[in-house]
This record gives sequence, structure tokens and C-alpha cells, in this order.
Amino acid sequence: MKKESLLVVVSYALVYLVWGSTYFFIKAAVATIHPTVIVGLRFLFGAALLAVVARLRGGLRSLPGLKEIAGAGVLGILLLLLGNGLVTLAERTIPSWTASVVIACMPIYVAFFNLLLYRAKVSGIRLAGALAGVAGVGLLLYQGAGRGGSLGPGLALAVAGALSWAFGSSLAKSMPKPKDVLVSTSIQMLVGGGVALALGAGSGVDIASALGGASAWSLFSLGYLAVMGALALVAYNHLLAVEPSFRVSSYSLVNPLIAVALGMAAGEKASPFFALGSPLVLAGLVTILYGDAIRDKLRRKAGS
Repeated sequence: MKKESLLVVVSYALVYLVWGSTYFFIKAAVATIHPTVIVGLRFLFGAALLAVVARLRGGLRSLPGLKEIAGAGVLGILLLLLGNGLVTLAERTIPSWTASVVIACMPIYVAFFNLLLYRAKVSGIRLAGALAGVAGVGLLLYQGAGRGGSLGPGLALAVAGALSWAFGSSLAKSMPKPKDVLVSTSIQMLVGGGVALALGAGSGVDIASALGGASAWSLFSLGYLAVMGALALVAYNHLLAVEPSFRVSSYSLVNPLIAVALGMAAGEKASPFFALGSPLVLAGLVTILYGDAIRDKLRRKAGS
């Protein structure tokens, strides 16, 4: 296997496994630590770590220009501060698996923004997959007690975070940013984490007090999010640079399965329509990601 191919495989593995467990560890961290502290510290730590690695690799020999720094900063706001931050805030009131289900439809959101930004066409079969995925998410989130029992501020925050992440993912293709993926990711983390801490401080959150009152499990979860999350974000940014954005979004097929398994193991309650909604979501995602290829393959077989 070529070096670049191996790097792509490793990057996908990191994004699948680490982000699949992220929702579980966010839920554990936010139990006793304020969300702005979690977002701020995990990304500032990641920024410092990646900056050191970039320096050792020679990625900082030529400093990026102001346009590249600004572009990376915008992505840091969209992907990390708003995308991850709003989901972190949402998990104070919703189960981790619920957050993962909202994020599971990322290919649908990305396809929408690709259409909006680049006029990228969506085939009929992929549109059908998107509709199936939305229906499946609706079943999973419905609690059988009317809209008031299923919808709420926490879910709205998670949806807003998912849309921000999808918009940033689509915009990343055309946004000016440092060529070195480590430098770019470091700047994104620095901006996202720094603004999160500033917002927390502005609302009266004291970092020392927040950490002093945290449980050991929450502190461990914060450490996991900081270290492993940094590696996964580097992998994600690398994939965005070398792979089609809709294919990169395939992590959403695997992440919910890991997140739901961990959530259930931790005692989180499944929705009444979990058994119906889960296969529908997965079928919809498979269709929107690979429907065109499957259709073309079936047509070739039929014509041979």
C-alpha cells in the first residue's frame, strides 16, 4: 500500500473511532465541567500540541499569510466553537446517543451546503437517501409524547451545531488556509478554544474553580477529548484536502453505532422507535453516500 493511501486509511480510522466515542466522553466531561472550559481547554491543548509537531516537521519554516490565518480562523469558529461547542452545550440536557444521531445526518447537511455554495447536483437516488435519513432521525428522536416530549432547547442546539459543522466542511474546499494541515488545524483550534474561554470568562466562569470541582472521570474525559480529539481533527482536515467532502462524511455511518453502544452501556434510555429508526438512518446514509455507484453498477450488470 502506498504511503498516501495508508495515511488516508489511518485518517479514516481515527475519525471513525475517536469521533464515535467523542459523544460519550463529552457527556462525561460536561457532567461536572462547564462547556466553555471543555471546549476551550481541549482545543488550546490541541493547538499547542500540533504547533510543536508542525515545528518539528518544518511546517512553520514559512509563516502563513494573513489571508490564510483568517481563513483557518473562520473554520475554527464554524467547526469548533459553533459546531463542537453547541453540541457540547447540548449534551448537558440530551443523551450522548441523541447528539450522535443528529450528527449522523452530516452527509445530508453537507450535500445541502454543497448545492448552495457550489451548485453541486444531487441525484434522485441520493435525494431519496436523504429523505429516508431524515425520516429515520425523526423516529429516533420522537419519544411518543407529542412534539414537546421530543423537541427542546438541547436538541435545537445540537442541530445548530451540526449545521455549522457542515457549512464549515463545505466551505473548507474554497477557503484560503495554510497548506500545512497541522498548521491549519492548530490555528483553527487556537481560535475556537480561545474564543470559547473568552466567552466563558465573560459570563463569569472561572477555570480554576471549574476544574477544582470536577470529578476524576470528567477530568479524564477532558484529557481524552484534548489528545485524541486533536489527532482526529488533523485526520479530518487531511481528508477534506484529499478526499471528496461527501465521502469524508461517511464517518457518520460508523460514529452513531459506536456512540449508541457506549450510551446504552452507560445506562442511557433508547427511544421507543429505536429499532425502526436506526436501520432507516443507516440505509439513508448508505444511499446518499454510495447510491450513485450502486445504481451505476446495477445498470452495467443489467446491460451486460
